[in-house]
Amino acid sequence: MTPVDLVCFHHAGGGSASFHPLRSALADMGAEAACRVVELPGRGSRRAEPRHIDAESCVQALAEELEEQLNRPHVLLGHSMGALLAYGLAQQRISRGLRPPEALVVASCRAPHRPAPALDLQMIDDHRLAAHLASYGGLPGDVLSRPEWVALLMPTVRDDLRIVQSFRPTDEPPLPCPLYIVGGYDDPLVSPDALAAWSTLSALPQPVRLYRGGHFPFRSPEPALVAAIARIAVNPAGQRSLC
Repeated sequence: MTPVDLVCFHHAGGGSASFHPLRSALADMGAEAACRVVELPGRGSRRAEPRHIDAESCVQALAEELEEQLNRPHVLLGHSMGALLAYGLAQQRISRGLRPPEALVVASCRAPHRPAPALDLQMIDDHRLAAHLASYGGLPGDVLSRPEWVALLMPTVRDDLRIVQSFRPTDEPPLPCPLYIVGGYDDPLVSPDALAAWSTLSALPQPVRLYRGGHFPFRSPEPALVAAIARIAVNPAGQRSLC
C-alpha cells in the first residue's frame, strides 16, 4: 500500500525540530512514511508570527492552513499538546463533512476529558515554571542557570500551556477512524489510565502501547516505536495486532 502523509504536531514549548529524531529514524529504517511536521507560529521559521493562546483559534487556524494537504490521505500524529490539537482538528474537519484522517496517533497526552491539574500561570514565575518543566525533561537542566534563556523560552511555553488549559471536549460523536494511543513507560505526567481514557473517543480505538522513555518518547525513539509509526503510515487501518 502507498503510505499516506504523516502530519505531526509538537508538544507545548516545542517546535518542528522535536520530530527530527523520528523523521531520521524512519529514513534510516527505510520507511516510506512521508513525514510532514507542523510548525506553530511564534517559533522556528515562524518566529515573527504572533502565537496562539487558546485551543479553538489554534485549531481553526490549522484547519485553514492545512486544508489542501488534509484533502489528501493523511494520518495525524500529535505529541502532548499536539495530540489535543490533532484530535481537535480531526473533529473539526469531520463536523464540516471534510475528509477525516485515515488514523489518529496520540502520544504522551491525557485524554481531554481527563485534564491534568492546571498550573496557575498568573502566579508562577518564570524560574519556577522552568524548574517544573526541567523536572520531567521538558527543558535541559542547565537552562535554569541561564536567566536570559529562561526569559527567552518562557513566553512561548506559557502561551502553549494556555492552549492546553483552554482545550475543551465537545459532544461530537467518537471519531470514525482508528485511534492509536502511545506513551512512555516512565512518563511522570501521563499515567496509563489517563492514556487509556482516549479509547472512548474513537469508534476504532487500538490498545495502548508503551515504549521506552518518559514524557518524550520521540526524543530518542526506540526501534519498536519507529516501526509501529511506519506501519501505521503504510496501512492505517490494519495495525490492531501489529502496533
